[in-house]
Amino acid sequence: MKNDFDAPGEGREPVERPLFPHPPWTVGIVLVIAVCAILAGLSDPIWLLLGAPCILVLLLFLYVRIAARFGKGRGPE
Repeated sequence: MKNDFDAPGEGREPVERPLFPHPPWTVGIVLVIAVCAILAGLSDPIWLLLGAPCILVLLLFLYVRIAARFGKGRGPE
């Protein structure tokens, strides 16, 4: 199976990889679950434990967005 991201053919320009490789709606669902877990965790801490994977994705999402906005993730040019 040919990967169009790595090796363009026939004179095409390489396609830049998306910031998050998953469909936007799946990332959105995880972020909504993370916010709900944080809000529910304010009254019952077990929800912070149960929602920890989604909360970690939320923190990673925010970090990547902030780093991309301020140009920390660009590397040497």
